[in-house]
Amino acid sequence: MKDPELDVLIKELEDRDDMTVAEFDGVLHALAFLLPKKLSKAVTADQIATTDGAVLVVDNAYPNWSVNIHGRANDKDGHWRCTLRENDGRDNDAVIGLGSSPILSQAILAATLRLSMLQKEK
Repeated sequence: MKDPELDVLIKELEDRDDMTVAEFDGVLHALAFLLPKKLSKAVTADQIATTDGAVLVVDNAYPNWSVNIHGRANDKDGHWRCTLRENDGRDNDAVIGLGSSPILSQAILAATLRLSMLQKEK
């Protein structure tokens, strides 16, 4: 999987509010590529489509990192932002994962993919 493919996937996560299970399967493959030793083989596309499932992915991939969620719930079109930081107490993180989406789980997954891409480049 190449960076342009990951960029397209992140854009879909951030822009769409009607992703299918098949599209979440693509996200699952991207996570498996970026986090080969940190993603449980038992995780499914159905699970990561939920907020609990997305948070579980972050918890396994980046234990003890801060997950900051900001947003406003508006019927079908929420406005969610997720920030993943190694140290919430200071402003000197080497990398930060950022994601935004109308769907909370997708904002979390976008932030996770971005952070994982940056970590893989190191």
